Amino acid sequence: MSEIDLAKVELNYERFREFANNRDLSERERIGFPESYRAGYEEAILTDIVSKLEFRFRKGARLLDIGCGASPMTSAILKAAKDFEISAVMNDSPEMLSLIDEDLPFEKLPGRFPEVLDQALQMHPEGYDLILCYSVLHYIVLDTSIFDFIDAICLALKPGGCALIGDIPNLSKRRRFFASEEGIAFHKAFMKTDIPPEVKHFDVQRDAIDDAVLGAVVARVHANGSDAYVVPQPRSLPMFNRRDDIVVQRRL
Repeated sequence: MSEIDLAKVELNYERFREFANNRDLSERERIGFPESYRAGYEEAILTDIVSKLEFRFRKGARLLDIGCGASPMTSAILKAAKDFEISAVMNDSPEMLSLIDEDLPFEKLPGRFPEVLDQALQMHPEGYDLILCYSVLHYIVLDTSIFDFIDAICLALKPGGCALIGDIPNLSKRRRFFASEEGIAFHKAFMKTDIPPEVKHFDVQRDAIDDAVLGAVVARVHANGSDAYVVPQPRSLPMFNRRDDIVVQRRL
């Protein structure tokens, strides 16, 4: 196990490339999660992804997984895609893609999205029926324009296609939660303290995603001629009370 404090490390595309080559990290740590944040939750996360992307109605579809990582979750998604007869294109750095189990069927799209949008459409000019971007958006915004990223997702989707931009840390939701009785009790139990969490509702936190950013993403998708919804996570997920998902359905 690594001695890296993931809570204090700035994580972005280049740092994850380094993590992919760090053999001291566990599979979950190399995609940015302490073991306790993901171990035992993969099945619940997979169930939620499969439901929101409606795998059962998408036989023969093509899935693009943006920032797929290489972890037990990656393998679970590929196995589910195979079970539902969905072909998968996995996007991440070359270093990360090299760690995915080669026994599972998938195509590789190396590079940072949306910079590789043209390559993605060269591979499949008709576009993608499904797009998954899970636990990634908060890193994407550090490297590129969030609107450029959202526009690229809309362009990569086929009309009628669906994208799940999932597990988005929402600073506004987090602050509301830790100001509530439930959140205070959660904090005290988790931190083993009698001191309530300090919540600064109006402090500016740069590079954070909040209600305003999520609303702007939804508005941008609408401007591109598609539908978008901010949807909650089920209580079975580890950070459901601080994170949101966005579902995009391309119309035009």
